This record gives sequence, structure tokens and C-alpha cells, in this order.
Amino acid sequence: MSDEPPRQGIGVGVRSLWAWLSRPWRRSLRARLVASFGLVFFLALVLLLARMGQVIYTAQLEEAEHNLEIEAFLAANALEDPLSGYAVEFERHELEENDEGEWERDDPEDEADEEAEWGPRAQGLEGLLRGGRGNPGTRGTMGNGDRPGPARPDGRLQYVAESFAQDLDARVTILDARGHPLADSHYPPHQIPNQFHQTEIQAALRGTEQHDVRRDPLSGEWTIFAAAPIQQGSRILGLVQLSQPLDRVVSHTQQLVSSLLFTGLAALLLMTVLGLWMSRQLVEPVRRLEQAALAMAAGDLEQRVQIDAEDELGALARAFNYMAARLQDTLERQRLFVANASHELRTPLTNIKLRSEALVNESVPDPAMAQRYLAEIDREADRLTRLANTLLDLSRLESTDPPPPSKPVHPVQILRAMVPGMTARAQAKGVAFQATLAEDTPPVQVWPEQLEAIVVNLVDNAIKYTPEGGQVALSTGEADGRCRIQIADTGVGIPPEDLPHIFDRFYRVDKARSRQEAGSGWGSGAGLGLYIAKTLVEQNGGHIRVESTPGQGTTFTVEFPAAEWPPGPGPSSTGPQAGPVRRGGSRR
Repeated sequence: MSDEPPRQGIGVGVRSLWAWLSRPWRRSLRARLVASFGLVFFLALVLLLARMGQVIYTAQLEEAEHNLEIEAFLAANALEDPLSGYAVEFERHELEENDEGEWERDDPEDEADEEAEWGPRAQGLEGLLRGGRGNPGTRGTMGNGDRPGPARPDGRLQYVAESFAQDLDARVTILDARGHPLADSHYPPHQIPNQFHQTEIQAALRGTEQHDVRRDPLSGEWTIFAAAPIQQGSRILGLVQLSQPLDRVVSHTQQLVSSLLFTGLAALLLMTVLGLWMSRQLVEPVRRLEQAALAMAAGDLEQRVQIDAEDELGALARAFNYMAARLQDTLERQRLFVANASHELRTPLTNIKLRSEALVNESVPDPAMAQRYLAEIDREADRLTRLANTLLDLSRLESTDPPPPSKPVHPVQILRAMVPGMTARAQAKGVAFQATLAEDTPPVQVWPEQLEAIVVNLVDNAIKYTPEGGQVALSTGEADGRCRIQIADTGVGIPPEDLPHIFDRFYRVDKARSRQEAGSGWGSGAGLGLYIAKTLVEQNGGHIRVESTPGQGTTFTVEFPAAEWPPGPGPSSTGPQAGPVRRGGSRR
């Protein structure tokens, strides 16, 4: 039977379980914040505990090793004291090994004499080893009840080993100079293997201190070993080996790490509770932003977020409110644009429709009237063409930002070529036009057709709002290292309440006059000329401003950064229009 279906089933189950477990992570910023901070805190806690445990373990191990080495040295000093009589024990053991036989006593009297000599020395040695901590006459134990005291010379070293073990809380082994065990506080000496080649024994024989950590073959536990030589002069009689189980040394470290672990877990729990509360405080402003965004998407453009914080969330809320205000303004302008564009298109279309129907139905018997209708249809068609071209220009301006030309242009040459057309336009309206073009006007980095469009729109606007007999003046020059172009008129002026809006799309101060003037002027009459002029000026790094006094006139000032003229001959100033040009029309 194939195993493929069960494998697929297990894979689907695992993916489903993972999707269910990761759903809160993917759907909740609050869960991610708490989980992230908790994980970071937990990892930091684990690393801190691991490092602290290592440091404490190392410190306690070094302390235990050092203490064991000192205690071994002190025990060796006590045993090598000539007054203690232990040198005889080591010598007899050495003789026994050399003779390969047992040591025999000479006679009972010698044994009694030796016992009489050993008793006081043993009691004094025991008091020395205990350091006043116990009764000097107390005997050690072998683990089989009270031991009355060494009855034979072989029991003296065993007695000392057991006494040492009780006082030092360590296993004590007394060895001869060849590493053979003579006495041990825990095990029979014959069970203990030769220790001659162990690290601490070799170090003691060399007269240095060195410990070793290895597994004890008798107990099976990891154990710390230290040793010190028993010597008189330069002669080594034997060695004292001390050992302690490693578990006893590190038990304090384990207790301390366990205590720190429980404290850390309690801190982690507290941090989780605080993290939940803090994450709620952090996520709540984001939730309010979400609600405000959904409300705006539903059409409530007045929706704003009330967040008074000065942090990043406060900055985000202020940016959102600014975006909402700009969006509301943009949509309002868009509605106004559609309404105005529809109105501007509907008016000439209506006029064309009425006159074309009259001509088609032959309801105009007078040929002169029919000819006038045809002329009006032609003017309205021209008006539609201009409006369509203006809308196309507007769309092009708002969708692209063309780079500046590679070479600068001289504005005087461009404006001089435009003067005849502007003069004819002013004369048709009965307005005098004057152009003062200074030759010291600095060059600018502007496309010539854009400069023409700017000046045409401003001059056309000035002519439209200047009554018959008035005057429009165009002048150029240099001001503070910039190219300055001014268009001033003596027209009706602009009311103060309209000044902030005259550069808005489809904004007209006098709507009736705009539509009337659109029939014979260059502009479309839709209120787009000043907006297009301002957009072109700003796209080329310039600045435009207006000053107006109702009943006295208006002055538009355009300034562009001056450009460096490339090396070589400058712009030509010869020709019929050289020098300042002044053209004026007759007053009507």
C-alpha cells in the first residue's frame, strides 16, 4: 500500500495547525508586540542566567579547588611533623615493600613501648588537625561504630584519614611515595588503584599545586582531586590526596540559578502584563486611524483623528489629518473643476445648437441674420477649441514636470516678437499697450513657449479687466540678481477678498465679464489663465505675486532665477526692434 495519502494528510494537518497558530501573529499588531518583547526578554533572561551560572559555577569550582589544595597542604604538614611519629609508618611500609614481606614486631615489650609513645602523640595530632574544634581525645570512625583507637601501627594513618575526613568534609586518602594507598576515609585501601600517574599526584611530587576533575572509578561520580606531598627535608615520605564530589560543589550554583530562574519567570509574567497594557496604549491610536480612514472611504471627508501625543504616533496622526484636509480640498476642487468645465462647455454648445437649429429649419428669413448666426457659430466653435486646448494644457501641466532647457534664453528677444500681437489685442479693446524691455534683463533657464504662455495669459487678463481708454504696460529688468517681468494695468482692480483665490482653477472675479470677453479674446474665459501662468512659473523655479487696488489697477510681478550666459557672443540686439520698444494704442 502506498504511503502518499497519509503523508499528504499529515502535511495538510500541519499546515492547518500552523495557520491556526500564526493567525493571531498575522492579524494582530498587539500580539506581535507582546510576543516580540516577551521573546526578546526571555532570550535575554536565558542568556543572562546562562552567563551568571557559568560565572558562579567557575567561581565556586575555583574556590573549592583552592580550598582543597590548601587543606591537602595543611594535612601533609601535620603528617610530616617529626613529633607526630608518622615517618615511622611510612618507613615501615617502605621496608615491607622492599622486603616483600609483612612487618614483624620484635617482642610485646617493644609493642607496648611504641603504643605508650604513640598514644599522646596521636591525641596531640588529633587536636592539631581539629584546630580546637573538637575533643582531642575523640577517635575517628570506620563506619562500623565507635573505634577505641589504633591498636596497631597500621591503624594510625587510617585513624588520621577518618579524622581529617570528618573535619574537612572530604574524602582523604594517604598514599606512599609510589602512589599506593595506605589509608582511606571511605573505602578499603586495597580497593583503590594506584594513583601514581594521576595529575595531582605528579604535580605534588614535583612540588607544585594542581588539581584535577575526573570521574571517580569507585563512586562513579565526577570528583575534584587535590594532593600535597609529605616530606621531611628533600625526602618525600608519602602524599595526602583529598577529593570532593563535583555535585556537592555545584549544588549551591544550581540552587542560585533555580532561584534566579523563578525570579526571571515572575519578571517575565509581570512584563507580559505590562506589555499587554502598553501595547493597548500603542495600538489604540492606530485603531483610531483605521476607523477614521474607513469613515473617509465611506464618504465622510470631515473625519479627523484626535491624538495629542508628541511622539511618532502623534506625527502620524497629524500627517493623516493633513492628508485628509488636502484630499478634501482636492476632491472639492475636482468637483468644482467638473462643474465649471461642464458649464463652460455647455454654454457655447447651447448657442451653437440654437443657431444651427434656426438655420436648419429656415426660420431665419433675413440673410443678414443668417450670416450673423453663422459668425456666432464660428466664434463659439473657436471658443470650444480654445477651452479644449486650455484643458489639455492644464492636464499636461499637472501630469508632467518637464526638465529645464539645456541652454538659457534671453527673455527680451522672446517678448519683443510678441509685442505686435499684444498691441493689436489691446487696440481692439481700446486700451493702450506699452512695452519697456530693458536690454540688461538677465537670461533665464525657461522654455520659450512656456515664457510666451505666461506673458500671454497675464497680458490677456490685464486687457480684459481694463476698461476702454485704460493702459496696460509690460516691462522687464533685473532685480536682486533675478529676471523680473511686470504686467501693470489701470483697470478695475481686484477686491481684497478675491486676491487669495485668483490663481485657483476656474476662479473668476467677474464671471459675466469673463464669458463676454471670451467671445473675442485669446483666453477661454474659464478662469484658467492665471492658474496656468502660476503653474508654469513655479515649475521653472520662479515666483509670481500680485498687487491690486480696486478702482486703480493691478500689477503682476514674475521673477525667475538668472542664468549664466554661455561663453561666446551674446544674444543679438540688431534688427528693426532693437532697443526698448514702446507701442501704444489710441484711446477710444
